[in-house]
Amino acid sequence: MRTGRTRRGSLRNRRSFSPSCMNRPYRELAVMYDEMVGQTAFECWRDLFEQIRSREGLRFEVAADIACGTGLAAAYLSGMCSKVYAVDISPEMLKVARARAGAEGIVFLERSMTDFQLPERVDLLTCNFDSMNYLLEEDEIRAALDCFARALKDGGYCLFDLNTTREFEVEWGTSVFVHRVSNGIGLWETEWDPSTRINTLRMTNFIKARNGLYRMSEETHRERSYDVEFVLRACRDCGLSRVEAYDAKGLTGIDRETRRVQFVARKQGFGRHSR
Repeated sequence: MRTGRTRRGSLRNRRSFSPSCMNRPYRELAVMYDEMVGQTAFECWRDLFEQIRSREGLRFEVAADIACGTGLAAAYLSGMCSKVYAVDISPEMLKVARARAGAEGIVFLERSMTDFQLPERVDLLTCNFDSMNYLLEEDEIRAALDCFARALKDGGYCLFDLNTTREFEVEWGTSVFVHRVSNGIGLWETEWDPSTRINTLRMTNFIKARNGLYRMSEETHRERSYDVEFVLRACRDCGLSRVEAYDAKGLTGIDRETRRVQFVARKQGFGRHSR
């Protein structure tokens, strides 16, 4: 993947964007996602997951990966346990995930992370790659965490991450990113709104077709940052009684430079979700 970045300027008035002309997120991006960002993000997650697994002594027979995307993490987990439930709201991403080698032992479910129910409770639940930042209201965060807690067995672990305000404001900011991959080109324009703490990412992707021509597609992605203390309280309120938050870079303490927070929560055998 080749990526370039410039500050927003010359391209800002290139075209007027409106919600009516935008496809829902990941409808067209799915076929380019892994090469653009997915594979790199997965490798970072895999290393972090192994650190957590070693530190916590994680053992699990049944797992779930929520907002599974193209299935990289779900496929990895499937090599460690008997069954994995892979949940995503995007049928296009699930199509890519189902085609992935090693997906035979995975059960795919097209569901929202704020309103899903698994066929059985699991020992481990993960939600990775800043997926929860796509939830733009505090009530949506609470709803997702409530679903997570209900999906877990007593004593089960919930691992999820969130990008910080620093990541959106400083690292993304108001900029233009250019991604060049084997089957297309992506032009991504970001804009940070400090009043709402929402980052808007407008994608214009040119996807190479079999006839050698390129098809243009447009998507808008919006992500919000949240205070760590709010997320910790929300976890405890929904029955995840032991919750820790770390800097995702090395599982160290959180400070002003933290770009992504890794949450490690556990459901104890008591509370309103216990059976």
